[in-house]
Amino acid sequence: MSREELFALVWQRPMSRLAEEFGISGNGLAKICDRMDVPYPPRGYWAKREAGKPVVAFKLPPRRDGIPQVTDIYPTPAKPAPLQEAERSATAAAAKVEAIGVPDSLDDLHPRVKAWIAEHKKQQKEREQESRRRRHESWWTPRLLPDLTIRDLYRFRVTSAIFTGVEKAGGRIEQSPMTGRVTFKIASHLVECSIVEKLVKSLKPRDETRTWTAYPDHHQSGLGSSGFLRVSITTYLDGRQPQWIESQKTKIGDLLSEIVGTIMAAGPILDQQQREREEREKRHREAEARRYEARRLREIDDKRWNKLRELAADLEQRDGLLMFLAEVEKRALDEGDVSVGDRN
Repeated sequence: MSREELFALVWQRPMSRLAEEFGISGNGLAKICDRMDVPYPPRGYWAKREAGKPVVAFKLPPRRDGIPQVTDIYPTPAKPAPLQEAERSATAAAAKVEAIGVPDSLDDLHPRVKAWIAEHKKQQKEREQESRRRRHESWWTPRLLPDLTIRDLYRFRVTSAIFTGVEKAGGRIEQSPMTGRVTFKIASHLVECSIVEKLVKSLKPRDETRTWTAYPDHHQSGLGSSGFLRVSITTYLDGRQPQWIESQKTKIGDLLSEIVGTIMAAGPILDQQQREREEREKRHREAEARRYEARRLREIDDKRWNKLRELAADLEQRDGLLMFLAEVEKRALDEGDVSVGDRN
């Protein structure tokens, strides 16, 4: 569609109706117009026009350098239908973890999370010893590692519940760093998840913003805790990356069954993506093989054609030589012996 055609259409009927005909959203059509430098009616234009109020219509400006003259408009592809196998997996996993909740005590934590606390105590002790050793040797001493805060321990307890739920549903913990960027193995696929604090820009002084965690270096400087956790699946799943954010009314513990079910459903979804990827690769290999075979046959035909032309050229040259010899013989018979220089 050209700029002129698009300009005429957007001033004939509302953008929302025109966008439906194209199979896209009104916002998507507006972006296309902006990209092509095509002005469109402002908000309230059609209401004023129907009410008989004066309205202003813009003109199409001349096309500037870098602005396309034509564009292709494709309908927005429909969302894929939910994978039944993934839904069954999510339902089964959610049923298995209904009785699991966020532990109230640190004694009931998952072994992986208990190891985090033990590692923190070990690092604390090592920092203290290093600080005492360097106190009289150097002007610089390593910063002491503060105790785990309430927010740290809350995140640990929530992570412990998710770990327990995934394992009970049949998954496996592949990587579990203290930062909360964890990886599960569901069936034969790795599913990366993030169990972290939702960060916000804090107006408090920098020192105060760091009191919410014993590991400020794990997060962007200048950001502080919102007081809520965010759990997200960062692995690409069929066009989406699910996430759950706490609020005053809803805690992650209330969403545990849904979270674990979605994590387990990632296995069938990744299986489907792998099958589709393998099918695309297979079609690509087959297309490459067809192109190679067509190229090979063309090369054979070209060689045959070149050989035919060589034979034709040889035949034409042979015919020419025969005609020349025949002419020589004819003249010899007609003219008799001819002397050329001192030769007969």
